[in-house]
Amino acid sequence: MPAQMPAIPWHKPRKADPRQPLSRSLIVDTAIRVLDAEGLAGVTMRRVAQELGTGPASLYAHVSNKEELFDLMLEQVTAEIRLPLRPEPERWKEQITEICFEAQRVLTAHRDVALVSLGSIPVGESQLRITEFLLDLLLQVGLPPQVAAWALDALGQIIDTDAYEAWVYNERLARGTDLGAYFDQLRGYLHDLPAERFPTLQRMADAMMEGDGDQRYAFKIEVFLRGLESFLPANAPTPPAAAPDRLGPASDDRTWHGPTDGAAG
Repeated sequence: MPAQMPAIPWHKPRKADPRQPLSRSLIVDTAIRVLDAEGLAGVTMRRVAQELGTGPASLYAHVSNKEELFDLMLEQVTAEIRLPLRPEPERWKEQITEICFEAQRVLTAHRDVALVSLGSIPVGESQLRITEFLLDLLLQVGLPPQVAAWALDALGQIIDTDAYEAWVYNERLARGTDLGAYFDQLRGYLHDLPAERFPTLQRMADAMMEGDGDQRYAFKIEVFLRGLESFLPANAPTPPAAAPDRLGPASDDRTWHGPTDGAAG
C-alpha cells in the first residue's frame, strides 16, 4: 500500500463528511429546527436544504413540496401531545380542558406552527389518535354523533387560534415590547374614552383588562363546553360537577401517554 501523501500546506484541509443519508425523517427534523429558530416563514425548501448541506432539488425525492413538508412537520409536532390513558365520561369536561392545555403547550413550543393546523384537516396518525380519543369521549357522554363531529372542528379552532395568538405576544416580547406597560396604557386609554360616546367601554375597562392568558383560555373552553352540554339528551347521565372556582387544567397526577410510549409524566 503506497504511503499517504502529506497535506499541501496552502490547500484547505479536506473534512470528513459528517452528514447522514438524506431521508424524509431527517428533512422533517431539520425543518422543525428551522421552525423553532426562525418561525414558519423561515421554513423553505432552500433553507432546509442549506441546513442539510445539499441543494433543494435533492429534497423533492422525499417531499413533494413545501405544503407536504408543513403537513409532516405538524404531524411530528402533534405526536408530542400526550393523552390520558382512557376516556373518563364522568369527568369529560375536565379531560377536554386538560387536553386543550396540553395541545396549547406543545403548539406554542414550536412558534407559529398552529397556522399549519388552522389550514389543514387532521389525517396523520398522531392527529387521528387525538380525534379518536375525543370522539370516543364525547359519544360516551351521550352527545349525538353529528354534534360530536362538529364539536371537534370548533375545539380545534379554539386551540389553534389561542396558540397562534400566544406566539404573536411571545414575538412582541422577543422584540423587547413591555407587555405590562402596553396593557397599562391600554387600560388608561379605555378609561379616557369619551363617556358620552363609549359609556359601557369606559365603565368596563378594568373588567376587560382582567385575567392572564391561561385564565382567558380556560374561560373560552368552559364557555364552549357549557354550550356543548346543552346538546346532551335529557336522559344522559349527569357527571359530577367540577369545582366552580378552578380555571385551567386539572393538577392531579393522572397518567398520560403519547402516541407510542406507555406513560409520560
